[in-house]
Amino acid sequence: MDAKRLAKCKKREVVRNRMGVLLRQRMDLLFFGFAGLSLFISGLYLAQIWNTNHLTIRFQPEDIIYGQTLLAQHPMDGRPFQNTPTTTNVGSGDHPQMQVSESFFDFGSMNANQVVSRTFVIANTGNAPLIISQSYTTCGCTTAWFTAVNIPPGKVALMTLHFDAGYHNVRGYTVRRGVVILTNDFEHPIQEIWIQASVR
Repeated sequence: MDAKRLAKCKKREVVRNRMGVLLRQRMDLLFFGFAGLSLFISGLYLAQIWNTNHLTIRFQPEDIIYGQTLLAQHPMDGRPFQNTPTTTNVGSGDHPQMQVSESFFDFGSMNANQVVSRTFVIANTGNAPLIISQSYTTCGCTTAWFTAVNIPPGKVALMTLHFDAGYHNVRGYTVRRGVVILTNDFEHPIQEIWIQASVR
C-alpha cells in the first residue's frame, strides 16, 4: 500500500473515531437528559402524593378539644358498624367540614413485637359543629383514640393511632391498616386514615 492510500485510510479512521465520539456524547446527553426529565416528573408525582396525603393544619394548643372521648376498635363479632352519619339541626348555610392532617402514614421497617403510635389532627373548618358518630379500625391490631367527638368550628381534635405488630404473625410482610371515621360532614361523611408498616 502506497503512502497516499495509507494516509487516506488513517484520515478515514480518524474521522470515524471522531464521529463515534460525537455520537457517544450525543447519546450520553440524550440519556442524561431523559434521566433528568424522569427524575423531575417523579419529583412532581411524589410532591402531588405528599400534598394529597399531608395537609398543614395550623392551630394553637387551646384549639384542641378534650371532651367525650372515643376508642375506635375492630368489630370483632364480624358485624360492621352501620354507616349512618349523625345529622345536626343547623341553618341551611351552616355545615361542618372535616380535614385531617394526614390520610396516610408509613411507619417504615419495624420489629415483629413492636407497638407504634401516630397522632393525627382532625380539624373542623366548617361553620357548624363536627360530630364524629362512629369510628372503627380494619383490624384488631389497630386502635385509635379520639380526644373528642364534638368539634366546634375552627377547633381540632387529636386522634392517636396505635399499631401492634405482634397482634398477628405478620413477620416478613408489609401491612396496611385503616381507621374509618363517620361524621356529619355532608360532603364527606365517611373518611379513612391509613398506615403502613414493614414488619421484619
